Amino acid sequence: MASIRNYIDADFPQLENILKKCGVYSEKYDTRESIRKKMEHDTESVIVAEENGQIIGCVFIIYDPWSSFIYRLGIDPDYRRRGIGNVLMQEAERRLTKRGTNPITIFVHEDNIGALEFYRKRGWKPGQKVIDMEK
Repeated sequence: MASIRNYIDADFPQLENILKKCGVYSEKYDTRESIRKKMEHDTESVIVAEENGQIIGCVFIIYDPWSSFIYRLGIDPDYRRRGIGNVLMQEAERRLTKRGTNPITIFVHEDNIGALEFYRKRGWKPGQKVIDMEK
């Protein structure tokens, strides 16, 4: 079974690979430097699943006592349907709840039917529809 731990910088090549395999990689946000800064800000904000020294899954969290977020849940396709996503989500939710957050939010692409069903089974429900804007 996979072990769950905090990301370390040496994991970056494997983490980048997982994010790309899962279709959640962003060239803008998922650079080594941006993840390094994220970890300096919150050492528990990137959680990885590891098996036999190989990163096979990940999830990112952003803690804010007002409202926290879960991003980038990704499981290597060769390791799906083994409960790893559930374990990562449980850990992400546990960490955020332990810190005392209000609602936790997840952003899911509306055409990602598999992810939507996965989250629904875990008790998540759709919130308001919003438009993502950046500057």
